[in-house]
Amino acid sequence: MKIMVSACLAGEKCKYNGGDNRNEKVLQLFAGNDVITVCPEQMGGLPAPRVPSEIREGVVTAKDGRIVDAQFRTGAKKCLEIARREQPDLVVLQPRSPSCGVKQRYDGTFTGTLINEAGMTAQLLMENGFRCIDAEDLIEIYDGILIRKLYSCENALLKDFLYEAIFIPEGVEPPARDIVERPELRLYYEDFGSGSADHCLVAEADGDVVGVVWTRIMDDYGHVNDETPSFAISLVPKYRGQGIGTRLMRDMLALLKERGFKQASLAVQKANYAVRMYKNVGFEIVDENDEEFIMMCSL
Repeated sequence: MKIMVSACLAGEKCKYNGGDNRNEKVLQLFAGNDVITVCPEQMGGLPAPRVPSEIREGVVTAKDGRIVDAQFRTGAKKCLEIARREQPDLVVLQPRSPSCGVKQRYDGTFTGTLINEAGMTAQLLMENGFRCIDAEDLIEIYDGILIRKLYSCENALLKDFLYEAIFIPEGVEPPARDIVERPELRLYYEDFGSGSADHCLVAEADGDVVGVVWTRIMDDYGHVNDETPSFAISLVPKYRGQGIGTRLMRDMLALLKERGFKQASLAVQKANYAVRMYKNVGFEIVDENDEEFIMMCSL
């Protein structure tokens, strides 16, 4: 996989203060991938260190009042030239930067206020069809599959993947898609992102989301207590059995541990082949009924 990254993320001392934004997940991309590093500001002729800059009314302005818009635009164009020549599969950029921020950047007031707009280089790359992601949303790249955090604008995906997660025994007719509108299923996706345990990772192949794992504290079939997040996971049929589900589960368990949770739970039908995968990532059966196992994993 060919990946373009902000040079500061790779440990290069090109940050405005002369430092770097070394990112271990980005550094891991150097193994097994073709990585190209770029720094738009330096490529535009600005030194490191330099006075910090933000975009104010469409013009890049340094904190001391100097206009540095031309340098930022030059750097952005040079990055685009490299991208057109190298054709990276993915571009991983420094969040909130006036050059590299993908989802957000600072608003130009130098008060730490963020707005939902991209930096100059990120915007130019995306306008020209290149896939860009903020480094903080990157989880890993597994066998060419990008695993990243869900964007808030993608919450509707949860309803679609919830339907795919419904276990249908062999020979049984699939239910109508509106089954996910039932109250006991709506709690998996309604107002997702509003709770402290609402976390979601997606697996993306060739720009399409092919798998999703998400957690929240809810009174679902796998509910244990109000401190334990419940799991839901689903993959597009074509991508099942390739280890992607296992990676999603392990990455989510690591994220929950990082967030301070002590355990996680799930419910799974006894006939579901996924029981083995859940055991492999650390879940144990703690209870059961006629149809389902209740499983827990200590973090």
